[in-house]
Amino acid sequence: MEKLVIGLVQTHDEAEAAAERIIDCGYTRQEVSLLMTEATRDRCFPSPDVVPPSNTFGAAVAMSVVVPDLGFVVAGPLAAVVASAVGAGITGGLREILLTAGVPKHWAERYEAGVRQGGILVSVFARSERDVGLLHLVLDDPHMTSFHTEAHRHHAYDTSF
Repeated sequence: MEKLVIGLVQTHDEAEAAAERIIDCGYTRQEVSLLMTEATRDRCFPSPDVVPPSNTFGAAVAMSVVVPDLGFVVAGPLAAVVASAVGAGITGGLREILLTAGVPKHWAERYEAGVRQGGILVSVFARSERDVGLLHLVLDDPHMTSFHTEAHRHHAYDTSF
């Protein structure tokens, strides 16, 4: 059973750093997903004049799926979850999509607010329970997000499908 592990970052560099840590856990760049608003994509991943190197998210974001009715961009395997939710008629926004993916309401609301504030969701489907714990450590880095105060510090969330 695959589990989706999600973290929230604010910048291109933080997304790249999170991806590198996920890769260090034995995953590939193609297994890492990003989700953000179109404005965040334009700010953090501007269209290059040349093709970005394939070892960066620039290439993936350049080929990302735009969900115009919902106002966000998704790159990577999470695009299938989003497409399935949109195909099923879920139009309530990111929160509703995350809820259908099994994310508890309070986490879905936090992630949606973070994305709306210009954050980037970084996610990966964990292959095992051991990896879920490891990926939590990777994505729970307190320097990866400043959307919450220390009292409400962000934690990565995982969900079973």
